[in-house]
Amino acid sequence: MNTTQNNLLTALKEIGVDVDGTISRFMNNSEIYVKFLSRFPDEDRITPIHKAIAEKDYEKLLSAAHKLKGVSANLGMTALSSKAEEIVVKVRNNIYEGFEEDAAETEKLSEQICSVIKANI
Repeated sequence: MNTTQNNLLTALKEIGVDVDGTISRFMNNSEIYVKFLSRFPDEDRITPIHKAIAEKDYEKLLSAAHKLKGVSANLGMTALSSKAEEIVVKVRNNIYEGFEEDAAETEKLSEQICSVIKANI
């Protein structure tokens, strides 16, 4: 692992990303993990959530939040995955309030992670 990759993983650990557990799931191949991490900021996963909330399209909201939950969980982004899961659970339980706050918190977590990745790639 080179210095850049090491700096990235250290910075992600500092903001609560489960780097060690995720590398373990990646068969201890940190290079592949870093490759997937480097792609994370490339796809906007937050705008579809905001758009679905604004349109009150709960099927699209469920899909967008579920996708974010899965991707972030696979990459060890536990807090982000948990926040996206809260949205999924609300939609599945027909609770249609508080989405704006949930989306704002989700966006904040995602931006923090993307910022760290971009600064260290």
